[in-house]
Amino acid sequence: MPEPAEQISETQLEMLTMQEIRWHGNGLIKKQHYSYYSRFSSKTGQAGTGFILLNKMKNYVIGFEPCNERLCKLRIKCKYNNIMLINVYAATEDHTEETKEQFMIIYSTCWTKHQKVK
Repeated sequence: MPEPAEQISETQLEMLTMQEIRWHGNGLIKKQHYSYYSRFSSKTGQAGTGFILLNKMKNYVIGFEPCNERLCKLRIKCKYNNIMLINVYAATEDHTEETKEQFMIIYSTCWTKHQKVK
């Protein structure tokens, strides 16, 4: 089975978000045509979120911040504004209420750090 990056080469996509990735390593993983920005859980090998970008897009990346294995952010520089993409793999109903509450605290902290106040 080909890697997801190889599969998107047949499309016109330049960026892809992924959940349930189980790659080893955090941060940036460079491949020949793609760059992987990811965060995974080293304890369980589950969850994990990330982005796959064509290498021509990497010059527009301002920053990557993995908040935890279920949430990460990628900031992209655009012509007039910057864009922040948030990749979320939320806790589902089969998780405890405590786990869900912890996730929401991390999510709200991660998000409010970059809100623009007018």
